[in-house]
Amino acid sequence: MSDRDYTEIMKIAFQAEGAINDEIRRKFGHTYQDKTIIIKEGDIGQQIFWILGGEVYITRREGNKYKVLNTVGKGELIGEMSFFDKSVRSATVISKGSVEALVFSKENFQDIFAASPQWTTRLLASLSSRIQMMIGKLNSLQH
Repeated sequence: MSDRDYTEIMKIAFQAEGAINDEIRRKFGHTYQDKTIIIKEGDIGQQIFWILGGEVYITRREGNKYKVLNTVGKGELIGEMSFFDKSVRSATVISKGSVEALVFSKENFQDIFAASPQWTTRLLASLSSRIQMMIGKLNSLQH
């Protein structure tokens, strides 16, 4: 990683949303059109996505269709579960309209995560909301 890349990663680590400028968007940003598969269930992924704008469906494949489990949007991290434990992707993520996201490699995100404790909080909040969503879904199935 070049010194310039490292500087950009550290800006994101410490400034979060405040660090996002045109240069960061050019380097890490990606825009997904409506109904684009961003993450495919069953794939092994080494990228994590930070949604800057728009919403995505978190889905599971059931036969020839996708069942929507949740919808998440701006500020959410997606792809974090298989990113950390190297398991296969547990869901398919599909854009709902146009979606803008920053896409980080394992190395980029490890640098961000190590440099700033605020990312630990952000990640734990993301995981906590996913767990709460799953508990809600399980409770609704039991009633």
